[in-house]
Order: sequence, then C-alpha cells, then structure tokens
Amino acid sequence: MSLFGKKKEEKSEALLGVDLGTTGLKVVELSPEGGKIRLMTYGYADIPVGGDPSVLSIDEPKKIADVLHAIMKQSGMKATRAVASLPGSSVFHAIISIPTPKTSREDLRPIVEVQVAKLLPLPIEEMIVDSHVIDKELMPKDEVPKKGKAAAEAKAQAKVEAEVRSKTIRVQVTAAPKALVQKYIEVFQHAKIELVSLETEAFALMRSLVGKDNAKVMIVDIGGDRTNIVIAERGVPYLTRGIKSGGSLVTQALSSAMSLSAAESETMKKDLSLSKKMTMPPVVANAVKPLLHEMKYALELYTQQDFQDGKGVHKVIVTGGSAMLAGLDDAMTKTLNVNVYLGDPWARVATPPQARGVLDEVGSRFAVAIGLAMRVKEEKE
Repeated sequence: MSLFGKKKEEKSEALLGVDLGTTGLKVVELSPEGGKIRLMTYGYADIPVGGDPSVLSIDEPKKIADVLHAIMKQSGMKATRAVASLPGSSVFHAIISIPTPKTSREDLRPIVEVQVAKLLPLPIEEMIVDSHVIDKELMPKDEVPKKGKAAAEAKAQAKVEAEVRSKTIRVQVTAAPKALVQKYIEVFQHAKIELVSLETEAFALMRSLVGKDNAKVMIVDIGGDRTNIVIAERGVPYLTRGIKSGGSLVTQALSSAMSLSAAESETMKKDLSLSKKMTMPPVVANAVKPLLHEMKYALELYTQQDFQDGKGVHKVIVTGGSAMLAGLDDAMTKTLNVNVYLGDPWARVATPPQARGVLDEVGSRFAVAIGLAMRVKEEKE
C-alpha cells in the first residue's frame, strides 16, 4: 500500500528497498528478470554500540543521504529509484466499518475521513490518509447497460443482491504525519534518488515473508530497539503493534550478568545467533520474557476482535536482527502454543547459489528492505 506515489510504474528497471531502522540502514537492489525477481546486490550500515545515533536520525536527512550514498557505492548499486519504509511506531493503522455504498462509483473517501478523524493522533489536515476496501466482494458491481428482457432480469438480480448484501463493509486505513513524510522526501532529494513510494513495514514484511499465503500468520520482527508484530490474513494486516524493545534487551542482560562492555555483549549475542544447536542460556531467557509476553498479548487481542472467529493464527514467522537467537523459536512455540518458523525473505527472490550461506545469515535483518524492493514485480505486472 502506498502512502503516496503511483501504484504502478511503466519502468521495469531495478528498484531499491530502503529500510531505515533505529540502529541501522539496510538497502537491497532487486531487478525483474524473466518473470522472476533477481537480487542484484545489497548493503547495510549499522550504528556501532555507543556510536552517534544522529547519523541515522530522520531529523538529519542530509546525514542519512550520505550514509545511503556510501552503501550504494560500496555495494555497486546502479538503481536510481527506491521504495522506503515508514516506522510502524509512527504510522496509524485501523480497520473501520462504513455503510455499503449504493453504487460502485460512490466516493468513499469523505465517509472514511469522517470516521478516521475521530481516531487519528493528529488533526486529519496534518496526516496523509490511505484507505483500502477489504470486503470487495460486498461492493456493488458495475452496471452494464442492457435492453428489453435482459435489462429486466439484470434489474431483478441487482435487487436480490442488494437485499442480501451486508449493510456495512470493512475498510483498512493507514495514515502517517505529513511532516514525517516530508522528512523522508528530503532524504531522497539529497541522495538524488527518485522516491517511488513510502510503505509501512507491515506490508513489506508480508510481501517478503508471506507472499500469496492466505493463512492467518503472525509476523514478529525483532529489531535492535523495537519489535514489530503483524497479524495478517489474505494480505490484510488486521493487527499491528510496535514494542519499544528488541535485541538490545539481550545485550544489556549479557552485559550486566557477565560484566562485559556493550560491544563485547553485542558480539556474544551475535555468537549465540550462530549457535543453532545451543539451548537458550537462562540470562537470555529472562531477558526475552517481556517480549514473549507482548507477543502473547497481541495474539489475545487479535482473537478478541469482533470480526474474527475466536481462533488464533496458524503459524508465527520470526525475523529481524535477533530472530536467530539460540532457542528463541522453542521459547516462542511454548509461550504462544503455535508453530514458529524463522522467516526466509529470500525465498521469493532469485539469488546466486554460491552466496546462499551468507544470505541466509543476514536474511532476517533484510526482510523489510527485500519486501520493499519486491515492489519491482508489481510495477512490471
């Protein structure tokens, strides 16, 4: 879903997916090739432990542009267009119900905006609002001019459909502050890159990790200082939650328990992520308990929504920089009572076989950036 920009472009050249996080900047370049999406290259820059966070502050667009340019130069990126993500914590999500329109040509925007204005954190004049009808099958169909008996039958059929049609339809609404969007625009203006669109992280994650799977899925993206939870079905994010904690909890716990520096603790955390057969150490288990509690709470909220059937999700997909922590999948499975899988954002992208080992190691960190760049396939279609 675009918050601004065109849904499709006639161009089919390579596209950049730019994921600006609180602790790092990830960029992926994908290109359409023979009906597939091919990885051209990727790159990233992390703020070192104890480093200057203003380097990647959205309030410093020129600094971000400089970092982006450095990544592109070092990784040999050639694309001149990009899709970037807005942080989930700064984006408003809601699903509202509105009266079913009488015709397919009725403008729904005024009705949507009246309802959403009551829910937005800022005046609607200060927000960019995008909406999408979920119950498309309940919308009136376009009328085809007919004559004689055919016209009478069509009219009778339309009357029957109108009687059985639901009185309301669900509309998914996404909104972001205009001031925030403008800052992102400035970043790419400084970088001299065409910003095709801004998306929410939720849609990028669904594109890279879920694809066309219509099952009820919970995605947990564990970043450095923030964790995003998305529960989706049939391409619709019915619940999104942002938590102000992430892998840094583990780093802090290791530092405190073992009297290590922040840098040493970060290195140990990464080592734990590479130890696939190792069980989760007690100090790490205690550190991730608050995150596990939030995941369980999000799942409970989802099952209690009016339009759900009271059942939970079919599976959980975990991704992000700390997704590969030893024993994390087992801990999540026990807490949520649902099968947990490590997401593979490269699954829908053609990649060099010889590079697969390295890509698997970094893949969890690039799920959002990959999902953003995968928009290149939608453009060609």
